Amino acid sequence: MAEKRSTIQRAKILEYIRGVKTHPNAETVYAQVKKEVPTISLSTVYRNINILADDGQITRLEVNNESRFDADTTCHQHCICTSCGQITDVFQNDISEYAMKNIKTKNFTPSCVKIIYYGECKCEKNDKN
Repeated sequence: MAEKRSTIQRAKILEYIRGVKTHPNAETVYAQVKKEVPTISLSTVYRNINILADDGQITRLEVNNESRFDADTTCHQHCICTSCGQITDVFQNDISEYAMKNIKTKNFTPSCVKIIYYGECKCEKNDKN
């Protein structure tokens, strides 16, 4: 079972992820947190990120077979570019509310819906000119 005690490393990891809107991967989190906590290891970052995600403090998104992380755990949507992997938050409450009201299940009560749109942004990889 994962260790649950609060640590300075975990606090710094959470602080960093909460402070950015870029949906970083573990290696990016490691590179940034290491500036403040030079003794931190990549394995410590992975372990703590997984604890935070499992505890619901951050959201884990799978993009191109890579985990990316979001500190905004409210019901909202994500747009993911299939070319460059950029993730954009979309806050259209009517979409989430519609999905929550119209789900037809037995013996299950949803508490939140996570919607991911895949497509292409206007990144350099999609610039046809």
